[in-house]
Amino acid sequence: MVTALPKPLYRDDPCEFDLQDYDLLQTSGWNRSRSEPTIHAENDADAIHEFLDSLNESPQTTRTLYAKELERLLLWCLHVAGTTITELRETDLRRYRRFLQKPYKRWCDPNGRKPQRLKRDGSVNPDWRPFAGPLSDTSVAKAERCLSSFFGFLVKKRYADVNPMPKTKRTYTPRFRDRHLPVESLAAALSALEALQKQAKTEAQTNALARATFLLQVYFYLGLRISEVAKHRMAHFAKDKNNNEELWFFRVTGKGDKERFIPVPDEFLDALVAFRRRLGTKTPLPSSAEKTALIPKLDAAGQFIAKEPVAARRLSNLVEDAFHKAADWLETTSDTKNREHADRLRLASSHWLRHTYGTTMVDSGMPLTDVRDNLGHASVVTTEIYLHDDQRERHRRSRIHSIQRRRQ
Repeated sequence: MVTALPKPLYRDDPCEFDLQDYDLLQTSGWNRSRSEPTIHAENDADAIHEFLDSLNESPQTTRTLYAKELERLLLWCLHVAGTTITELRETDLRRYRRFLQKPYKRWCDPNGRKPQRLKRDGSVNPDWRPFAGPLSDTSVAKAERCLSSFFGFLVKKRYADVNPMPKTKRTYTPRFRDRHLPVESLAAALSALEALQKQAKTEAQTNALARATFLLQVYFYLGLRISEVAKHRMAHFAKDKNNNEELWFFRVTGKGDKERFIPVPDEFLDALVAFRRRLGTKTPLPSSAEKTALIPKLDAAGQFIAKEPVAARRLSNLVEDAFHKAADWLETTSDTKNREHADRLRLASSHWLRHTYGTTMVDSGMPLTDVRDNLGHASVVTTEIYLHDDQRERHRRSRIHSIQRRRQ
């Protein structure tokens, strides 16, 4: 069994795997179809590239997800199983499932984070690892669905005879999943980041912390998807008037190129003005012709590159890094509640903030149809997941449905 430390298969574009140095992938195995494939594939490496190329029109988040899961499988094939993809049998993929549940420690980041695959100078980061840690049952199921789609593509294109991915019984997931961040914990994180800004010794550190703070506020107040944060700019803020009152909206082009206008609360406008002040923009609030990125990059010296947006694949890492920094600071305090917030922050991700947005909207009494429109859901059925915190309250209200009570 080979357990070498794996290197990333791609640098910055998830659809550009570099497989030329892996001789195993320049071959094919028992599952290679004898039919003429409908893709240009002489070997497994070619077939992999064809699959990745088929993702080019997909959203960035979809491309990144499929690339991540395929990269993990290929690294396991190359460094652990010592085989190529068309040699894999159902038994091998059951072994791989167990590997996802308990990957080698050297394949996992020691801090439980997701290190960048590239350093600031563009070179491969030697600290990169394929895993932050063992995958949950939900994450394993998601990985297997991605890989089943990959093998299904090979079968459909007549490159492979069968899909070797074992069928899994879909488990029931409670509707009131606890995968959102309580507002109190988010407030604690923002307070911690503010305190860290005051302690910062350089402008570069202050800029990074200010951007992290604003990023968390963008997620909380606008409820955007990662891809939407990445591709929108300050110019997408739009002003409307209701009598003498100015109303601000954020114009979003989301899934399926559907446009929606998200109401911008006054509290977020204050945060927006403060961040733009740090960016050095000409006006406190955005204009329709402005090119400033919603979340701009920082250069090697820690200065803002105002017109260059942070890529979607980087945003999740920025959020998690902010949560970990905030958690570290909160744990230095003597407040027991802060330590509880810290534990919660270490589990959270950027998508939790979208759930937090939906949950707080529902809890405030906003109609589900309004929450649906703000989040860009196609159906109110999807939005109903944010009713999870109301289950206990609904249970309390249902107690009045009583025969004994009516008899009294």
